[in-house]
Amino acid sequence: MFQKLKNNWRSVLLAVGLHALIVVLLVFGVQFVSSSGSEGNQGKQEKRIVKAAVANPESVDTDMPEAISPDAEKAEPEPPPEPEKAEPEPEPEPDQEAEAEQKKKAEAERRQAEAEAEARAKREAEEKAAREKAEAEREAREEAERRAKAKAEAEAERKAEAKAEAKAKAEAEARRKAEAEEKRKAEEAARKKAEAERKAREEAQRKAREEARRKEREEAAREKAEAAQRAREQALQDALAQESAGRQSAANQRAQDAWTQAIKDKVEANWIRPPGARNISCSVQVEQLPGGQVSDIELRGSCGGAAVDRSVERAIRKSDPLPKAPSDNVFQSTINFTFEPDQ
Repeated sequence: MFQKLKNNWRSVLLAVGLHALIVVLLVFGVQFVSSSGSEGNQGKQEKRIVKAAVANPESVDTDMPEAISPDAEKAEPEPPPEPEKAEPEPEPEPDQEAEAEQKKKAEAERRQAEAEAEARAKREAEEKAAREKAEAEREAREEAERRAKAKAEAEAERKAEAKAEAKAKAEAEARRKAEAEEKRKAEEAARKKAEAERKAREEAQRKAREEARRKEREEAAREKAEAAQRAREQALQDALAQESAGRQSAANQRAQDAWTQAIKDKVEANWIRPPGARNISCSVQVEQLPGGQVSDIELRGSCGGAAVDRSVERAIRKSDPLPKAPSDNVFQSTINFTFEPDQ
């Protein structure tokens, strides 16, 4: 209620002023009638009782007007109250005509004041209704703008959250791909390393097998050479035995040939074939001491290349000392033979 009074203080003041004016007019009219009647009839009718018509207090609206609600703004203003029908007044007496005239005049002024006050109240109510309507429209616009702004902010926040979520998903996907790529690279590197280690082991095993086969071949060649040497020595001994039978010259030649073949076989047994060497054949001259020690080597022509020539020289030096001659008659310091291991 106090809030309504506070919001409609102009209407309250207008209503209080209007009621105060009505009370003043009523009191003033009563006093005027009483005083005029007493003075006009003082000599003639001293004992006449003056009758003053006082307005019914219940007919005077002493309640303050309520605040006009927003819903009442659209309603049409109420028409002014119809003036109360005055009861037929008794025919005034000749000495009461002035009093009745004053009363009518006061009543007319009162009604005019009420009409003016009501018109002002109506106008103020309409102005207030217009202001309240404009205020309501302004508040409605502000509320709409606020809601639109809130909606836009919410939409922007939702988009920002969606963008942040999409960015987080993209970053997570990028991290997952990077981790997968790193894992793949690590696995590929481990596989390559394992493959390289396997190939290295296989290569080492292959070389070990080739070395073992080479040693086996060399051992077989040595055994073969030794067997041939033994055979030749046996043949030499047989030749020597034949020499004692009277065929000294031929026996010496055979012994020399056998001795030369023994030197040739030992050199060929100690020879290591260079890669790609095939169909080797060359003439070799070897200078030796009586004990078989090699003093000089000469290759009469290439044996198939520099590498092959060096391998033949190494084989001759590896055969030092050379097989001994069966006798001093057979021994020669210069030995010539054909180096042909593939024959």
